[in-house]
Amino acid sequence: MTDRFPAVPGALGLRDLGGLPRSGNEAPTRSGTVFAGGRRERLTEDGVRALGRLGVGIVLDLRTAEEHGRRPSDPVTDEALWDTFEIHDGQIEDFTLEEYTAALDWPFLNHPKHYPFLLAHFPDRLAAAARVLVRAADRGVGVYVHCSAGRDRTGLFASWLLQLAGVEIPVIVTEYVRSLGVVNDHHRTSGHPVEHFMPPEEFGPWSQERAEALSAFLRTHPARPTLCRLGLSAGEIDALASLLA
Repeated sequence: MTDRFPAVPGALGLRDLGGLPRSGNEAPTRSGTVFAGGRRERLTEDGVRALGRLGVGIVLDLRTAEEHGRRPSDPVTDEALWDTFEIHDGQIEDFTLEEYTAALDWPFLNHPKHYPFLLAHFPDRLAAAARVLVRAADRGVGVYVHCSAGRDRTGLFASWLLQLAGVEIPVIVTEYVRSLGVVNDHHRTSGHPVEHFMPPEEFGPWSQERAEALSAFLRTHPARPTLCRLGLSAGEIDALASLLA
């Protein structure tokens, strides 16, 4: 089986969504087609090359425009290395919309209980991002889906893709909680202005609350009918399913 956590220097929480068990006697999810993780500016030049060697041809960036760009702590790289990738601006939220920011109880989306707000306020943005994944399926190339930490916005699309592929909700939730742990460990040294490293006694209930919220969301907003309501055709949804099935 392909390594689910390939070595991509600089990447935060990069994982292959392949190799996860599916319901019944189905084979595990396909490897080498969908990768998820944190912001691409963290990758070193060797990391960018490693991403290409994994077969990634499309990058779906779910962040807002304000989040783009290199930070002082990021490696200095040759931007031309990214020219071999098809990079899509897949921004799925807009913080200038007061109704959205008022609904959040945090400076940014960091909880699956916020996912319905995306559906309510930005259905067209979600559909556009999903269609980038359809394009990856149609082209037959790997896709790297990322936001900032590779946790919540990325987690939404990862969860839907896994659900379409026949992965049971408890498995999807376990995968999401694993990503929470990766980011929490990152906060040991990140110097994040809002979040901090949580010891087990704090992280446990924090992550459990989010696990329960994701489980509830996937039961009330299952991938196929929800994507249909967003305007994707049956063919497009089948293409999404084919990425991991």
